[in-house]
Amino acid sequence: MQGHFRTRAYLYIDRDVCSNGVMGTTVQAILQEHFEAFAATHPLAPYQRAAAEALRDCRTAALGGHWRSCPNGHVHTAHFNSCRHRSCPLCTSLARQQWLAGWQERLLDCPHTHIVFTTPQQLIPLWRYNKQRFTGLLFHAAADALRELLADPKYLGAVPGLLAGLHTWGQALPLHIHVHLLVTWGGLTAEGAWREPTKSCLLPRRVLVAVFRGKLRAYLGKALDQGELELPPDRTAAQIRGVLNRVGRMVWNVKILERYEHGQGVVTYLARYLKGGPLSNGRLVDCRDGMVRFRYRDNGDRDESDGRGRWKTLRLPVDEFLQRLLEHVPPPSLQTVRAYGLYANSKRPVRAVARVRFDQQPEAKPVKIRWQDICVQLGRPAATVCPQCGAPLVVHGRIPPRRGGSAQQPAAAAPPPQAQPPPGQAA
Repeated sequence: MQGHFRTRAYLYIDRDVCSNGVMGTTVQAILQEHFEAFAATHPLAPYQRAAAEALRDCRTAALGGHWRSCPNGHVHTAHFNSCRHRSCPLCTSLARQQWLAGWQERLLDCPHTHIVFTTPQQLIPLWRYNKQRFTGLLFHAAADALRELLADPKYLGAVPGLLAGLHTWGQALPLHIHVHLLVTWGGLTAEGAWREPTKSCLLPRRVLVAVFRGKLRAYLGKALDQGELELPPDRTAAQIRGVLNRVGRMVWNVKILERYEHGQGVVTYLARYLKGGPLSNGRLVDCRDGMVRFRYRDNGDRDESDGRGRWKTLRLPVDEFLQRLLEHVPPPSLQTVRAYGLYANSKRPVRAVARVRFDQQPEAKPVKIRWQDICVQLGRPAATVCPQCGAPLVVHGRIPPRRGGSAQQPAAAAPPPQAQPPPGQAA
C-alpha cells in the first residue's frame, strides 16, 4: 500500500448521509446548473462567489480526492474531497457533531431559558453593508442587556451563563436578523453561591426590550459618529440617524421562552442552524422551468395540534432563490457563535465552582468524533469496512484536483493501486 497521508476528505461520508447518491434536487445541483448565468448578471461579494463555487464543487473532481481501499486488496474506490464550507448542506455533519459535543460537556446541569432578540427590518440596509461590525454590536447589545439586568439584585444579582448564536434567515429565506441566547436559570454571586430567580420569569419583557433597544441604538450611533460604518449607497449619515431615531420609538421583537429543565434541547437546535447553511436539501421539492420550489413552515399559520407553523411550498425564480441563499453566507472570520458570563472561555475556573454546586465532574476535553463514528451512529457501519472481509478501509493514494470543466462529470482518476495480499500471505 502507498503511504498514508493527512487529507481533508474525511467528510465525504456526509454525501451518503444527506442524499440518496442520485443527483436530484439539491443546492449543489441548482448551483451547478444555474450559478454561472446568475453570477454574470448579479453583483456578488468575493466571499459569496467563493462560497457558491465551493458548494457547487463539493465532492466532485474539481476538488480532487483519495482512494479508499481494503488492506487485503478486495476493494478500491475513489472518493472526492469535501469543500468544508460552513454553509454547505452536504459536509457539515461532522463539524456540527463536534461542536455539539463540546457544548454538551460545557453546559451546567441547571435549568435554562431561551431568549430571541430580533432587529427591526429598517436596520437591514445598514446590516447588509456592515455585516461584521453590525453583528458584533448586536451580540454585545443583547449580552450586555442581559448581564446588566441580571446583575441587579432585584432580578438575580448574579453572573449567568450565556450562549449566543446568530441567525440571518426566516423559513422562506428572507433576511431576518436575530440572535438566539441560551441563558442559565440563575448564576453565581460574588461570594461563589448559586442564586436562582425568585419569580417565574427571568426578566420582565418590557424592561429587557427597552434596555436592548437602547444599547443597540447607542452602539450603532457611536460607530456611525466615529466613521466605522459603511453607508448604503442610497443613504446619508443623517438619514441613518433618522432611522435610528424612528426605530427607537418602536416596540422591538424580543421573545422570552419558557424555562427548560436543561439546555441540551436548545443547544441541539442551535447546532442544526449554525452550520450547513439556511436550507437543507430535504426541503427542496424540485427545480424546473427556471423555478425552484421548496418547503417551509409558515409561522403565521400555526397548527392547533402542535402549535407549530404549517408546512407550505414556496415557488421562486432561480435567480431570486440564489440571491436569497447567498445573502446568508457569512463573511470570512465572522464569528456566529459567542459565549458570555459563566460560559465564556476565560471563565472556566469560575464555571468549575458552579459545577461543584451541581455535582458535575470537571470539564473534560470532548473526544474527537470521526466520520466513522457518524456512520455507526446512523446505523451504517458497513460504510467504513470492506464488504468482503470486514477490515477497516484505508485512506491513501491522492487524486489531484481537476480544475476547469464541468464539476458534474466523473473524475478521470488515476488507476487504483495494485491490490496487495494480506500481510500473512506476503510474508
